[in-house]
Formats: sequence, C-alpha cells, structure tokens
Amino acid sequence: MKVSDAELLKSGFSYEELQKLKNNIANYGGSLDSVTHDLANRFNASKWITITAFIILALTLVLASVDTSITLAATLAIVLPLIWYLTPAKLAYKSWRYRRLTINSEPRQ
Repeated sequence: MKVSDAELLKSGFSYEELQKLKNNIANYGGSLDSVTHDLANRFNASKWITITAFIILALTLVLASVDTSITLAATLAIVLPLIWYLTPAKLAYKSWRYRRLTINSEPRQ
C-alpha cells in the first residue's frame, strides 16, 4: 500500500506528527507505510495489554483479598501509563485508525 503525506494529513495527522514520522524514517530507515504499520501494531498490542490488565483487575477484585486488589491496582496505575507513553499512544492510535480505514475502503479482489 502506498502512503502519502496528503493521505495522512487528510486522515487526521497534524503536520508536526507527520514530521515526527519523517524524522523516525530519517533516523532508522523505512517508509511511511512501514512506520504507520508498526505504530498500528503497537496500538493493538497496547490495547490488548490494557484490556487484559483490566479483566485481571476485575477478577482480582471479585476473587482475591482487598490487599491484593489494592496492590494490583497501584501496579497497573504505574505500569499502564508507562506502556502508553512508550507506544506513543496518539500517533499509534492515528496510525491504527488510518490503517483500519484504508483497509476497509480498498476494493476486494
């Protein structure tokens, strides 16, 4: 799939975010397609980690002691923001949304 600057700007990326993507490409190589694909995959991974963590927290609240639940909640309050910071969440979400919209709009063969 060919990704262009105009398509990314039209799909909701700001000029500054596009510059961040280009700086990443200049430093580490690749293309806009590969960068948006990687960021979309990071978003999916972070999303499923977060969902799984909250499911485990809910089960812990129901089945475990109060001390265990408080400890897990505090741990998640520290770890989940760190995961979302390392992802970069905003760029990853926009990449995921762009990939989802472009895949859904492509004609089937």
